[in-house]
Amino acid sequence: MVMQKQEYDVVICGGGLAGLTLARHLQQTAPQLSVAVIEKTQRPLPEAGFKVGESSVEGGSNYIGRVLGLHDYLKEHHFLKNGLRFFPGGSDLPLDQRPEMGPPCLPLLPAYQIDRGVFENHLRSLVADTDVDLMEGYRLQDFELRPDSKHEISIQNNDTNEASTVKCRWLVDASGRHFFLQSKLGLKNRWEHKLGASWFRVKGRLDINDFVPQGEWHVQRDPDNIRYFSTNHLMGYGYWVWLIPLGSDYTSVGIVAAEELHPIKQRSSYESSFEWLQKHEPVIAKHLEGKQPLDFMCFKNCSYGSSQTFSADHWACVGEAGVFLDPLYSYGLDFIALSNCITVEMITRDFNNDLSKQDVDDFNHFYLTLTNNLMQLFNGSYHIFNKAHVMMAKLYWDTGFYWGFFAPLSFFQIYKKPDLLSRMQSMKNTLALNLRMQRLFKDWAKMESTATAPEFTRYPHLYSFLSRAHVELSRNKSQKRALKDIEKNCRMLEDAAIVWFLRAVESTMPERLEAIKQHGRLNPYAISLDPSRWEEDGLFDFEPRKTDLMDLDIKYYCGEVTGSKAAKLMHLFRLYLWGWTMKTTGTG
Repeated sequence: MVMQKQEYDVVICGGGLAGLTLARHLQQTAPQLSVAVIEKTQRPLPEAGFKVGESSVEGGSNYIGRVLGLHDYLKEHHFLKNGLRFFPGGSDLPLDQRPEMGPPCLPLLPAYQIDRGVFENHLRSLVADTDVDLMEGYRLQDFELRPDSKHEISIQNNDTNEASTVKCRWLVDASGRHFFLQSKLGLKNRWEHKLGASWFRVKGRLDINDFVPQGEWHVQRDPDNIRYFSTNHLMGYGYWVWLIPLGSDYTSVGIVAAEELHPIKQRSSYESSFEWLQKHEPVIAKHLEGKQPLDFMCFKNCSYGSSQTFSADHWACVGEAGVFLDPLYSYGLDFIALSNCITVEMITRDFNNDLSKQDVDDFNHFYLTLTNNLMQLFNGSYHIFNKAHVMMAKLYWDTGFYWGFFAPLSFFQIYKKPDLLSRMQSMKNTLALNLRMQRLFKDWAKMESTATAPEFTRYPHLYSFLSRAHVELSRNKSQKRALKDIEKNCRMLEDAAIVWFLRAVESTMPERLEAIKQHGRLNPYAISLDPSRWEEDGLFDFEPRKTDLMDLDIKYYCGEVTGSKAAKLMHLFRLYLWGWTMKTTGTG
């Protein structure tokens, strides 16, 4: 389109998923604001072979589906997702002999498998039909930040090479890995988590159920024949491979690996990636034989952080223009959602003369504290992926942390009170506990262990802490109620941490187990697999509290007990009762 005017309240640089959803969010929340989106590409965008980031989970799906009002469209034109599914280790075995961890049925809360080209074509049409100026075919040349007046952005029309300037009060970088703001201001951080990723799309249905002849593996674990709609992860030492179905009748295949173990130069073309799969995941390579890829892409150093994403000088970096952690758990859209929501909150407060520098600093601290903490779910963890017994424990913890702590922050708009991360003790405790648990999983995977994983782990089990936390995300709650529930979830995670610690000790140093148990209640914030640290860190110095409920919950999860339906329902009732009766310390 031709540039409509020279001055706006908000200019968004980048018309991808982050920029388009932000524009729609602003238009819905503050329609009186003038908004422009500057995007170098023009429609139509290609289907299937456009972008990755096709898999979503609950936080991001809630944002695009409920907050932006796109659920009916997504359900009609894309796939409802059957959760995350993992096959850790055993790549030399037939697939039905590898441990499997995945949902037994479609989850209550919807998530989506998204064809990015199809979706972004639709988003552009929606945005263009509003008062937002969608400036397709314009390239960002430079910008000058002028917080005391108006920022100036220099752009150029791709077709005519005509240069022009637009001004704005708020400048938002949604340019993805172009990092316009981050690069010019020197804010980008390279984490020590070094990843290389390669991916491609193939025509048709590359269905993981077809990898195994029909039999008990299908009937007992996947009676509804919906494995295909999961984001399937086939995992080994230092890597994982994704299989994602797309509604445009393509399948997305990607390889993500720790750079020091599987350098990206080994997978820098489709041919070399296919050879890599033949060596490491032959079951996938076998079913790719004779197929031609629609596209192929690869890059290294795909994980990065930032020292600042929001500024009182009226700029923000959203989505991948700010940070990107790791694609393992499909959190990309979650961080688009959270950064967009914070940006909308800041902009609307600012135009209502209700935004202080301290507010922006709190938002920045809130966002970066969460991203830095969640980064530890992935950093140094890729050697775990062939250890099914550790991966099973890690999935339980990581999912409980996500559904019970992280996701509610956006579902119930806790981000609007960013100072709570420093005021609410249970939040600070849970972030610290997560770091302890990630260290425990990494150490456990390096030790000789007698622990094993069952053939199939129902993840989540229908009658469990995980399913309870998942269901609670669907409820209509006040912020006050949600904060109390977060605090209760944090207490449950404390108990879960103790149970997994004792299991790790039992499988790696069983001679120490009885002596530990004699001390009674343990301090979850002092757990480790280094016995020399136990006394000094205060492992045996904590308030008395029973952990039998979470111990039973984890036994159900591990398939060690198989109670009747009535017994499982009673267990779920006890989990709710424990939450209802638990005293909380308040939110400060």
